[in-house]
Amino acid sequence: MSRFGVAKGLLFAIGMATVASSAGAQTGVNRSFSAVYAVHARGIDAGDFSYAFNQTGASYTATANREMKGLAGAALNRSQDYTYEVRGAVATDGTLQPTQYTHQGGRRRDDRPEGRRINATFSANDVVTTAIPGPANMGEPPATQEQRRNTIDQITAIAAMATATGDPCSRTLHIYMDGRARFDFVLTPNGNVTINSRAYRGPGVRCRVQFRPIAGFGDPPEPATLSFLLARTESGMWAPVVIEMPTDGVGVVRLEARRLTVNGTRLRG
Repeated sequence: MSRFGVAKGLLFAIGMATVASSAGAQTGVNRSFSAVYAVHARGIDAGDFSYAFNQTGASYTATANREMKGLAGAALNRSQDYTYEVRGAVATDGTLQPTQYTHQGGRRRDDRPEGRRINATFSANDVVTTAIPGPANMGEPPATQEQRRNTIDQITAIAAMATATGDPCSRTLHIYMDGRARFDFVLTPNGNVTINSRAYRGPGVRCRVQFRPIAGFGDPPEPATLSFLLARTESGMWAPVVIEMPTDGVGVVRLEARRLTVNGTRLRG
């Protein structure tokens, strides 16, 4: 069965050639972005994805939670419910650099009520993954050290989109999802748009996204073209309104924002 998924689980998420590009988040500032997304999987409204990013000076944290609900949650037996946490540094050029990533969930897989815990430690030259209970599943084929170098996790990827300066759609994001699946998102501009959604009304941009699987997926997924919709905000940050992401188990999920908050201000009541 293909593991094609864009948050194991954000989640969302929900994203991002250096790690994210030199036109990234500003260092030395305090800023925040939070969102609640509806998760659409296999054509149904399947659950919720919540996300929160906070930058304080030269460091950042981000958390996310994905919960499948209704018939989807029952059918999957909570195997796609996950919590995520990442912390990292903001480089002098604004690039977000994760140092420690954790997710927990997938309850059906090992019969533990809280699910399995995966930890990924990012350094300048590698990413080391551990699991409780172990050993960690590194995928097939596992990513090489060279493929893991200069990557970010998928939770940081969403933050990189939100904090981009300049054109957020002109970049390649090297992502190491869940400490296992390695892929690239190649973003190119796909036009300016006017957004009128439940979470935001105003100008935005559409990014055409080439999903390029590299390693760790098991059954090789096919490359695919995805789409991101980002809102311009007065703060200078970008608010991801729609994100399409691969997941482990339910294919590509579509995250559509129900609520967006930038620096403590909700974009649309």
